[in-house]
Amino acid sequence: MSSNPPPSLARTGLRAGASFAASVAQGAALSLVLGGGVFFYYLSQLNGAGVPAARAGGAGAALALLVSPSALVALLLLGFVPLYLMLGVSRGRSMALKQVVASRGDAISHKLGDAIASRIEAMPRTHNALGRTVDGLSVDALTRQIAPVLGDGKAVRAIVGFVLNRLPMRELLAEWQAMRSEQPETALRGLVARRISETLMDLTTPSRQPLYIALGAHALLLGVGLWLVR
Repeated sequence: MSSNPPPSLARTGLRAGASFAASVAQGAALSLVLGGGVFFYYLSQLNGAGVPAARAGGAGAALALLVSPSALVALLLLGFVPLYLMLGVSRGRSMALKQVVASRGDAISHKLGDAIASRIEAMPRTHNALGRTVDGLSVDALTRQIAPVLGDGKAVRAIVGFVLNRLPMRELLAEWQAMRSEQPETALRGLVARRISETLMDLTTPSRQPLYIALGAHALLLGVGLWLVR
């Protein structure tokens, strides 16, 4: 573990904002180049032999083209323009959270672990009471509790929400109670912090799988469209 102090909240916020903006810009570029480019390329092919009615001209030809499978493919291809932009925004959020975790991950693990553990330790040691404590944990309450140290920005709230959704609290409590039966001095705070740290590792490796799926579907749809109009 490095002895250097973590970056300030302001610097962490700037890095997170820059990562978000870069990913959104990449999504916008894909939206224009791939989404728009493929759409207009496909439109340029609609004069082929696959649309004989459209070549005759007139309102009937236009109507025939609008209700044709070729027009449906065109509309679906156009849908990839906003899709790539949404993928860029989604990845931007993941990259911003990655920056926050990289800079403040240890502090988040310990402070959030303390906040969760303090609520559990304040309840009677009965199964039903502990269960109600787990169910009663909320993003708002935990964010307010750690705000003096980590702030209460959107990134921190998103990380708290991610942890609450992914952290297997009931399994963690069962593990703690089993460990206490053998080692009464076992600290709940350390156990919760460790599991939070493991959970946050998922935020440091944003997946590109949605983009690869979109690219594959885009290419397949274009291939089907070209087959229809030729």
